[in-house]
Amino acid sequence: MYQCELFSVKTNNTESVKSSEQELSTTLASFGAELIGITELDPNPKKLTDAVTKFLRDNSRDMFVFMNALDTADNEGFRKLFYKLIGDLESNVKTDDKHKGLNPKLKVSSLGDLGNNCKGYCFSYGGKRFLALPGVSATGKSASSLLSEALSGSEAVFARNAEKYPEGIAFYDKKGAEADPALNRDLDVSFASAPKKQGFFKSFIPLKEDSKKMKIRKIIVLVAIVAFIGALIYVLEFFVFGPMRNNAVTSEIQEIAYSKSDSGDDNSGPEQDWDALKEINDEIVGWITIPDTVIDYPVLYHEGDDRYNQYYLKRNYKKESSEYGSIFVDYRSTDGTSSRNVIMHGHDMNDGSMFAGMLKYSPKGDLKGDLEYYQEHPVITFNTPDGDAKYKIISVYKTSTRYEHGEFFNYMQGEFNSDAEFMNFVYNSRIRSFFNIPVTCNEDDQIITLSTCCYEFYQWRCVIVARKVRPGEDENVDVNLATRNSSPLFPDVYYGRYGGERPDPGTFKSAMKDGDIDWYDGKGNLEGSEDLTATLASNPTEPPTEAPKKNAPKPTEPPVVTYYPVTYRNYDGSQYAAYNVKEGDPVPVPDGTPGIPPDDEYYTYTFTGWNRDVDGVDFDHLNVGVELYPKFEATEK
Repeated sequence: MYQCELFSVKTNNTESVKSSEQELSTTLASFGAELIGITELDPNPKKLTDAVTKFLRDNSRDMFVFMNALDTADNEGFRKLFYKLIGDLESNVKTDDKHKGLNPKLKVSSLGDLGNNCKGYCFSYGGKRFLALPGVSATGKSASSLLSEALSGSEAVFARNAEKYPEGIAFYDKKGAEADPALNRDLDVSFASAPKKQGFFKSFIPLKEDSKKMKIRKIIVLVAIVAFIGALIYVLEFFVFGPMRNNAVTSEIQEIAYSKSDSGDDNSGPEQDWDALKEINDEIVGWITIPDTVIDYPVLYHEGDDRYNQYYLKRNYKKESSEYGSIFVDYRSTDGTSSRNVIMHGHDMNDGSMFAGMLKYSPKGDLKGDLEYYQEHPVITFNTPDGDAKYKIISVYKTSTRYEHGEFFNYMQGEFNSDAEFMNFVYNSRIRSFFNIPVTCNEDDQIITLSTCCYEFYQWRCVIVARKVRPGEDENVDVNLATRNSSPLFPDVYYGRYGGERPDPGTFKSAMKDGDIDWYDGKGNLEGSEDLTATLASNPTEPPTEAPKKNAPKPTEPPVVTYYPVTYRNYDGSQYAAYNVKEGDPVPVPDGTPGIPPDDEYYTYTFTGWNRDVDGVDFDHLNVGVELYPKFEATEK
């Protein structure tokens, strides 16, 4: 006698068959089956599979009947609810060399119309019988009548298949043709115990005995694991370990720099211990500090720099590789810290370090400036081995480094051919400032220019210009006289976005003539050309050239053209398409469909597009190299 477990599938349109338990038990008994229990189940493929597998492992049932299991007249309802159970049963079949290259398939048979065109289905597995029946109310019959008709019809099906498919399994080749029925015999389909855990190696590493589909699945999982680990390492490095290392390196050099004053020795000398700093690195040429920011760093100068090689851009003061880099003097300040304009660069780091503190004068996204913050911090300290010095800020502005953004103001000019050119440079810096600052300037001044990245437009920079406090001059600034500049000068791209027409700025001399300048306190009558020119710097592979002759024209350097690699990948990581995209250009999208995972027993995969959800990448104006992977939608068969 068959030991039968009856499953009552619960849906909104059906009632449990427990109320008919006695009649169902009697009906089963008439067909040689004993009702052992009734299990209520939600129409969930996983829960159904788990429940059946439990009984198969302890070998406590011979028959499984699923009442109210099917909610459609066609086979879609059966496929939807039983696809996982059938897949697990098929994957449990143990095969040998005779079955190499063949796929085991469970033989599912229809029980025909059980009422109102509602069909039932049956299959066997390892001598155990399975019946899936439609909703009782849908057939118009009682539960016991429906069960009786299904059992009667299944008897003929099971008898017909017993000889050809004794374990309920048939084998098919890759073309879909059924193999020799003799291969369907003597199969091990037992669920004697729970499967042993495979461990990481067997679960994720493709093995020789794996099927092609299993190997593909494992490769996809491995790629995902590697990508996740890579992303995790990047996040930890970028947000945790990198900042920790940089803070440690910074604290170390700060302790060395201020060791003299901290020791209680005579503090009448320089603020930094230059002898100690030079022992660390002879290219430490200055120390810059802005109050109430983390900007309290050594300044480096490497004489071999040029526009393509800036030594400390990605190195710390120990000359070690670092994404934080150092604060360093631009190569166009050809006399280093003695240049008329000492240009300094520093990264805007996400953790607020390096020159990120500059953006407190004009936060990210802001194009007006924070006047109150300036009024509280109008002075910068920039010390060198030649002496300590204060610098009064004269301009805070944001500008472009791209010629295509319109009129290009080359603020990275360290040397000048004439006093007239120098004052025109100061004038161009001040008319761009967010603030009207009550600090005078003249042709005898030295200035510093601080530069860091900002993001209002592609490849813009936040710039602060300050002039050195003169001998005997009060270092304090009457900041109450500072006002907001109602119309700071911007590149053309600003007016294209926000409207308005860019005014003609004129020159220092024309503005003086029109009475528009109240901050100049020099001798006047400046000789020489006002034309602003690029600063020549020596090639790092050649000895330094002589200083340019006075009034000699200097060529403007052409912009650097950079190309970034863009690679599109197939699902397995192989290359689908590749481009070299000019910096600032949009990223092209390849035609066609990349390689997609092959269909398996349960899912069909459809390409839905390329994954462009990549942090930090501007796909309309490319700013970095990138690899892109396809996205797929999995549809149940």
